[in-house]
Amino acid sequence: MWDSEHCSTPTPHTPLSTHQLARAKLARFVAELFSEPDESWGARLADDAVRDELRIAARILELPSERLDAICDSAGALDECRAARARLLGHTVRSECPPHELEYDRSEIFQQAQSLADIAAFYRAFGFEMGGRLAERGDHFVAEWEFLSVLAFKELLALQASNFENAVCCREAQRAFLKEHAARWMPAFFNRLRRAETRGLLPQAARLTEALLREWCGALSVPFGPEWLDLRPISDGDVNISCSPAQAGGVVELGPTLAAALELRGRD
Repeated sequence: MWDSEHCSTPTPHTPLSTHQLARAKLARFVAELFSEPDESWGARLADDAVRDELRIAARILELPSERLDAICDSAGALDECRAARARLLGHTVRSECPPHELEYDRSEIFQQAQSLADIAAFYRAFGFEMGGRLAERGDHFVAEWEFLSVLAFKELLALQASNFENAVCCREAQRAFLKEHAARWMPAFFNRLRRAETRGLLPQAARLTEALLREWCGALSVPFGPEWLDLRPISDGDVNISCSPAQAGGVVELGPTLAAALELRGRD
C-alpha cells in the first residue's frame, strides 16, 4: 500500500510536462469506453472536439492515435455496443471477461477482502469513496481507470502550482496503484477480451488501453503483468466480497458519474 509519508520532494527544476494531462484525458476516455452505454454515450464519444483532444494526447504519449477514430465510430452503434458489453463483461461479477480485479486472484476470501480494503484506502487518501446509486465495487476496471485519471490530473495541478511535494506524492501513488493493482491484472483482462472477440468496440478499446497502460508503466518503471491469470473459483463466500457503504458527508462517487461529481465538487 502506498504511504504518503514516504514521498520525497523533487527539485524546484522539475520540468512541467504535457504527459500528465495526456494520461489523465486518455484514462478518462478509457473509463467512458468501458462504462454502461446510455443514450448520450455515443454522442459524447463522437464529439469532434473530444476526438481532437484525444488525438493530441495519443501523439504526446506516442500511442497509435489512428485507432481512436475507429473506436469512436464504433460507439455510434449503441445497440451493438450494449449487446457486446453484456456479452463480454456481463451484468454480474463473473462473466466471460470479468472487469473486476479480484476475479483474477486465487487467494482466500479474507485476502480478497483485504485487497478491496487496500483499494478503498487508495481512494480515501485522495478524498473519494465508493458509494451512491451507480457505484461499482472498488476493484472494477472503470473505477480504477477513473482513479488513475484523477491522480495524473492532480499531479499536473501540483506541478503547475510549484507544489513539488504533492506532485511527487501523486506520482508515487500512481506507481504504487499500478504495481499493486491495475498493471497486475489488466493485461490478463485485455487478453481475454482479444481471445473472446477480434472485432468491435471493446477489443479495439482493449488494444488502445493496453498501449496506454504499457506507456504509463514504462514511464514509472512498473512491471507489466502477465497475459494470463486464472480466474478465482466461485465459492459460497462470494457474498462477503463487497464494499463498505459510503460514509455520509463529502462523498464523491466513483464509477460512471465521477466526472459530473468532480464538477459539482469544484463549484462548492
